[in-house]
Amino acid sequence: MGVVILHVSDIHCRAGLLKDLASKLSFDVLAATGDFECLDVVEEFLSLDAQLVAVTGNLDHAAIFRRLLEAGVLVDGRVKTLKGLVFGGIGGLDPYSSSRSLAEKAGEPGSLDVLMSHHPPKGVLDLTRLGVRAGLDLIKNVVNAIKPRVHLFGHIHESPGYEVRGGTLHVNPGPLMEGRYAVVTVEGSSVSARLGRVE
Repeated sequence: MGVVILHVSDIHCRAGLLKDLASKLSFDVLAATGDFECLDVVEEFLSLDAQLVAVTGNLDHAAIFRRLLEAGVLVDGRVKTLKGLVFGGIGGLDPYSSSRSLAEKAGEPGSLDVLMSHHPPKGVLDLTRLGVRAGLDLIKNVVNAIKPRVHLFGHIHESPGYEVRGGTLHVNPGPLMEGRYAVVTVEGSSVSARLGRVE
């Protein structure tokens, strides 16, 4: 049996949706890629009976950063091993210093199983309603250098989906504030994803 990752992003203060979703699904790791926005959402996240890992979003504030850090679940610029998988993160609050720190810790290309960031890489699941590619070149460069098996991110609400680029499975679940989530399964050498929605 593989490792099942429930991936959520852009919760934007909807603590009830997070609780409801977590109660309905079976998973091994809950990965949140930022924009909790409210501390009560962070507390709901931390109260769940699961292995947890998170990065900050661009709309999160210092108190959210500190709470996730003290709880031991934050991977902004850090690596953490859960269920045999190595997770690393680039936070949305300061992606530049976060990416530099992660590059020092990530090791050889391919040694990171799951990269988490709030922002997408430029050109991948990053198309806004206005037709602008709003991903970051910085994230794209990190992905190309680190070569993770899976890259989890959010931020661009209108571009949910998953696709494989350069051997990496990229997943944008869409915003949980609209009930959207993704389930990613890592089993041996294979990875797969599916999108879902809870009302």
